Amino acid sequence: MVQLNDHQDPRNDLFPILWIIIASVLLLIGASRCHAQRVDTILCKVNCIQEYVHVQKNNKSPKVFAVYKDAQNDISDLIPVSKSVYEYIVQCDAHGIEPHLGIRLKNGQITSIVRYKPTYVRRNRR
Repeated sequence: MVQLNDHQDPRNDLFPILWIIIASVLLLIGASRCHAQRVDTILCKVNCIQEYVHVQKNNKSPKVFAVYKDAQNDISDLIPVSKSVYEYIVQCDAHGIEPHLGIRLKNGQITSIVRYKPTYVRRNRR
């Protein structure tokens, strides 16, 4: 049988174990939240954008949607376009430049069209 000193409390042995359990649970919750949403961006084929549709509701600023039809990848959808991205598209069109656009996917669902800068590889010439 174990005898306790007057100064030793059996609850003091449980505190480190409880802290480890609580920290582990919080770590697992935080890790599961990090992987809960997956956001990807794929290249947008500008020639698949048929037109831009402006929709205005209840005296709010109009929302812009792109009519996107890509038969090769079986995509036919109205995709939201932010005001800044639409202005970028208009400026590129005014100067005869093809805009660099991407389609933002969140958990596999199309959410919007965004500006997308492709990565260029520079090679040193010798």
